[in-house]
Amino acid sequence: MHVTLRLAGTQPLAVGHLRQVYAHPHDADLIIKVMRPDAVAQRAARWHKRLARALHYSGYVRELKEYIATRARFAHLDAPIARMVGVVPTDLGLGLVSELVRGSDGGLAPTLAHRYELDRGFSAPIEQGLAEFLDGLLASNVIVGDMHAWNIVYGSDSRGGPRFVLIDGFGEKHFIPRATMSRMLNVRNTHRLYRRMRVQLQREVPLKT
Repeated sequence: MHVTLRLAGTQPLAVGHLRQVYAHPHDADLIIKVMRPDAVAQRAARWHKRLARALHYSGYVRELKEYIATRARFAHLDAPIARMVGVVPTDLGLGLVSELVRGSDGGLAPTLAHRYELDRGFSAPIEQGLAEFLDGLLASNVIVGDMHAWNIVYGSDSRGGPRFVLIDGFGEKHFIPRATMSRMLNVRNTHRLYRRMRVQLQREVPLKT
């Protein structure tokens, strides 16, 4: 039986640059991400984005593929990326389903940006958590396409925690899959994105004196 989940008219849990995040209507441990209509329209206006076979759902494909790849090769390491579940039809378009990473209050886990602001900088607990996060990405050879302080959260899921988890932005983005072909290049790219993330965080989240 074909079932389309109803999300329209409900309040999203969060709104990102490209997607809106909703609670799964039938499973409190899952969330559903759907593309924002304005983001879809902007991507449709760029001719090279229309060449992708999956169109504006290309990000879904990347993340699902990367999650499967890490599970296939490094399942014993539990890479610090969101546990992906699949896709589901909704009345707001195709939805990407993943496990909810919970904060200490049981709701959405706070972002790294929020923790950074709350701790007034890179506190010792944040530094330790980020070191473990980076080590986990490298050990599992996760290919990261985008990393910033708003797609890294600190919380727990069915695999344990609390720990820092990359909730989206993983998977090969380049036409020539350099990171896929060379683990050494992927390590360099991950370090580069990690350094850039820290600089961006310090620049865009000014601390109150």
